[in-house]
Amino acid sequence: MVVTLCIAWLVGVSLPAQQPVAAPRLAPFSIDVGGFYHALDNGYGEWRGADVRLAYTGTRFAPIATAATQHRREGYQNMFGLGSYVTLSPRLYSIVGMSVATGGTAVLFPRLRWDVALIADAPVVTGLRVTAGYTRVNFGQGSAGSIVSLGPIYYRGPLILSGTARLNRDGASGASSGSAEVAGQYGAQGRSWAGGSFSAGREAYQTLSATPFDVAFSNVGGTLFYQRWVTRRTAVLGRVEYQHKLTAYRRRGLYTAYQVAF
Repeated sequence: MVVTLCIAWLVGVSLPAQQPVAAPRLAPFSIDVGGFYHALDNGYGEWRGADVRLAYTGTRFAPIATAATQHRREGYQNMFGLGSYVTLSPRLYSIVGMSVATGGTAVLFPRLRWDVALIADAPVVTGLRVTAGYTRVNFGQGSAGSIVSLGPIYYRGPLILSGTARLNRDGASGASSGSAEVAGQYGAQGRSWAGGSFSAGREAYQTLSATPFDVAFSNVGGTLFYQRWVTRRTAVLGRVEYQHKLTAYRRRGLYTAYQVAF
């Protein structure tokens, strides 16, 4: 079996460390149920999956539990994650998360992943925050890697803008690569959100097989999403995704989710 580690384009399976943090939910608990479909060209087939998230918004802690499954032509695998937003002070808070992959017939999620990030208010510019994060992933069989990230988040009324630079290191080959992302969203919690992102970078890793060899790809991609509350306690979300992994494939995806707060 060949295990690959795609450092620069890992899909977040625990708390996303560099995404804008929304205002507190209108109810303390919420549950999100979603599903995705991705079509790839050049014979890479189709990816399908589903996830469910249970969240609680407290004064100091906001834990989130996640379960997900993913299916590809190579097989399937399941993932379970737990994380939380933690308020350390009025000007400083953190995001921590951990996930494990179990069972299945293919390696689609990291066997073990953990994330930690710190978000601090900038001392001079109102509405500006600075984030720094670290992610560690382990796929087993000696395949592991890490991601260090840094970037700003800027709040101005209903507008949120963010940028992230990532330095990625593959544990098997020692190869380093980088990526960057800019994102924005506009709206209000309990009403609607609309936004998108653009990312570009390079992933470098080593496949682990009978004869290991080095791989390097350049990537560009983007997302557009819209979330709307249909009642005071329910919301729907739609997101379209596009990724072009140069010399490999183009991936077009759709994700939908339904949220209930209680």
